[in-house]
Amino acid sequence: MAAAAILGASVSSCSLDLLPLNDVVLENYWKEKQDVESVVASCYSGMQENGYVKRMIAWGECRSDNTDVGNANDAQLRDMMRGSLKTTNAYCDWSSMYNVINRCNSVLHYAPQVAEADPNYTPSDLDINIAECKALRAISYLTLVKTFKDVPFTFEPSIDDEAEYRIPATKGEDIIEALIKDIEASKDKAPRKYTEKVFNTAKITRAGMYSILAELYLWRASDKKLTPEEQNAYYRKCVECCDWVINFKISQYEANDIQNEDLTKTCDREVWATYGYPLLAETATGNSMASGAATNAIFGDGGAYETIFELAYHYGSRKTCDGNKGDVMDLYSGVVVGNENMMTSYPTSTVYANTTLFSVNTDFRSILPFRYRESGAFSIQKYACDRISCSYTGTGGFNGYTQLHEQGTRGQGDYAPNWIFYRLTEIMLFRAEAEIMIAGNIEKTAPAPEEGEDPAADPEGEPEPDPAAPTEAKPRKGLAVNGASLTTPEELYDDAFNLISAVYLRSNPASKNTSSARPARANLKTFGDFEDLLMSERQREFLFEGKRYFDLVRQARREGNTNKFVNKLTNKFGDGGAAIAIKMKQMDFMYMPIQKRQMQVNPLLKQNSAYLDEETIQTN
Repeated sequence: MAAAAILGASVSSCSLDLLPLNDVVLENYWKEKQDVESVVASCYSGMQENGYVKRMIAWGECRSDNTDVGNANDAQLRDMMRGSLKTTNAYCDWSSMYNVINRCNSVLHYAPQVAEADPNYTPSDLDINIAECKALRAISYLTLVKTFKDVPFTFEPSIDDEAEYRIPATKGEDIIEALIKDIEASKDKAPRKYTEKVFNTAKITRAGMYSILAELYLWRASDKKLTPEEQNAYYRKCVECCDWVINFKISQYEANDIQNEDLTKTCDREVWATYGYPLLAETATGNSMASGAATNAIFGDGGAYETIFELAYHYGSRKTCDGNKGDVMDLYSGVVVGNENMMTSYPTSTVYANTTLFSVNTDFRSILPFRYRESGAFSIQKYACDRISCSYTGTGGFNGYTQLHEQGTRGQGDYAPNWIFYRLTEIMLFRAEAEIMIAGNIEKTAPAPEEGEDPAADPEGEPEPDPAAPTEAKPRKGLAVNGASLTTPEELYDDAFNLISAVYLRSNPASKNTSSARPARANLKTFGDFEDLLMSERQREFLFEGKRYFDLVRQARREGNTNKFVNKLTNKFGDGGAAIAIKMKQMDFMYMPIQKRQMQVNPLLKQNSAYLDEETIQTN
């Protein structure tokens, strides 16, 4: 049973599968409020059907350096993960995304007419439904742009089965621009919160709108063709949107405004006291032997305070998908496994180093998202379990945490896990990324010092800072200082460092007592140092959440080359790595080819240039 049931809609998950809508349906639909709400529910349920989430995992995670092929009998998935693609590959099929887009287009086209005809369908109802459908449409289109770059794009529904619905591809940059304008126009129309708690994560809220907009601005800014000034204008808008979301979450925490939950007990007091961000605690309050509380709340129970928008197959003790594990479990039940290169051995160090993904033995993310094995596959636990927790003996090692990898307790569920699109830590790291990019662009465009001038000297002639003085970024209370007031590279880098450190500390609570176990501001000297720290933290925080491959694509886009992209991915391909690395030098090779069937149906489409010379990309 899909989202329509959870959201209390009167339509089943399959009753509106046949879109475009034909004339018979049009005669009976779009008469009253219930008709609109039924199709809106089908937009959510459409994201749970037809392999929609499976594509998000395949495109954003399976192609990344986080994963490897497990016991996959799916030859086409194996080919894609090994870097060998045919245009006939089933994972090139984008129809699940366009199915949702067309449902959203249909609501946006017809709902205003219903508002005029049905007095029970109020302007407020219309505004909320418009915001919901614009948001779901934007998520779907942005996913297509991330994956294919240039794709067919329209805001008009396909409503006549007999009509030709063939359009050429639109440039990805133009699509993002259109989506930005679209979401900007409705971002404040979505509700801040719903009466029923589950809807605050299972439906689009105002925080969800601002989260989508933040990502759109981040992707638009990450374009080498733009000038540094143009990039920074978009990055500033990204920061502005992140400010709204983070401030909203801070206000909820300060008011303790979450139904049936005491945030003062579930949030990490150390992170709040040090950095001012209300993140859930991994170690349960008053029970040092039970850990993984935040991970379990977010990925086990679902509907967590930190979550901004997720597809709600279940929440809390309510499990509505018994017997149907869904798209996630199709891949995360051994078909796809964690890449062993993430950890060649279990970390034993108490000193943080950014040379490896997991360098210290206190990071819960080195055990909770996957099960480390000295030999054999790293089975994925995040999303794949209904309960995620770990405990430790409290003896030996660094605060006893060296025992984490031996003490994990997990149970395999028989229902589909919620799939998360946005949560608070991502918004924090969006902001950190934007700030780092702004700082780097300011440094690049700063005028060169005149002859004889010391570029490090203070313009007022003040002496250089004492080398013995504290070199950590100054902690501050959340967003007491909004992003717009941060103007110098030092201020921007400091704020980005605080955001990253807050996310890191939540997952490494023991590091609060040992400064060497966490990143040090003094060790970050250059733009590249900050970018590397950000990319590593995003990889740790969002393991197996369908984001890593797209992070690498976004980085390559803003740099205008695939050098780092190639370096991260070649180890994934084993003996074929050298051959595939040559192909990956082409920017367009980062993107999927358009499926051959789509090319035949729509002759206006042009194939990705990286796949023109040969239909099959061989690794051997």
